[in-house]
Amino acid sequence: MANFHVLKIGDTIIGGPMGSNTGLAVGSIFYDKHSLVSDPFAGEFDENRATELVDRVNKLSKKYGVQMAFDIIAASPEAMERFLEFVNARTTLPLFINASEAEARMAGLEAAAKLGILNRVIYASLNEDTEDEELELLCRQRPAAVMILASDVSNPTPEGSCEMIENYYQPMLKEIGVEAPIVDLGTMDPPSIGLNIRQIQAVRERFGYPAGCAFSNCFPQWTSVSQLGREWVNLSLATALVACRAAGADYLHYGIIEKAAVAAHVSATAEVFYGFAAQELDGHKLPEGHALWNMFKL
Repeated sequence: MANFHVLKIGDTIIGGPMGSNTGLAVGSIFYDKHSLVSDPFAGEFDENRATELVDRVNKLSKKYGVQMAFDIIAASPEAMERFLEFVNARTTLPLFINASEAEARMAGLEAAAKLGILNRVIYASLNEDTEDEELELLCRQRPAAVMILASDVSNPTPEGSCEMIENYYQPMLKEIGVEAPIVDLGTMDPPSIGLNIRQIQAVRERFGYPAGCAFSNCFPQWTSVSQLGREWVNLSLATALVACRAAGADYLHYGIIEKAAVAAHVSATAEVFYGFAAQELDGHKLPEGHALWNMFKL
């Protein structure tokens, strides 16, 4: 088994032996068709509502003792710069720079450098369409962490993901001087979360990299669950979160930021179990404010 890599992202620490730190619960803000965004390309949005959502996540993370982060999604460089500056001014939690277009991701990295917050941003993500310009910029402006999307549609097995990391990503990571990435095992549909669980285990065992997935991505497709109503969707989402975390997932993307309260409560409940075992059986000293302490003061 490989030695575990531990990454420090601002005041957040992810990776390492199971239960020694809480997983990182991540929610998206300014996502596609987010109701608070009025112009996704200009980056115009309802600042009052956005402030409320950011403040809520800050309070939930502290109250429950779980590590949380903001996945900032933007459709253009201009929007990314505005969104990043806005959220940064209202939180000290980690920030994901996420966009489908390389230009927007790169603009986010440049903006983070100007704001002096490279030490708590995550570049999301390197993929099969990564451009040379992105790698050149990452050599100059180093974020706290770089995410890679290790999803091989031609071989969606644990071995396929590991081979993709070895053959495709490790040379790329070496080029930009990144020792350990955060590995996102792409979720294709609801049943494939089972594959993600095995992939997470394989990646952590072989490379020691922090790993996880955006299990929430599959829920819009799960129409039979959606028809039961929001409460049942949340129960299924909670089940996915706990199952992935039980497999060792360090990165837990629960979906839209409006689900933060559900994610925080479910995550903290699970972390009580994992943290206590890590403390009592493995001898790990849990960090101050861990869910094990906070959940009994709610």
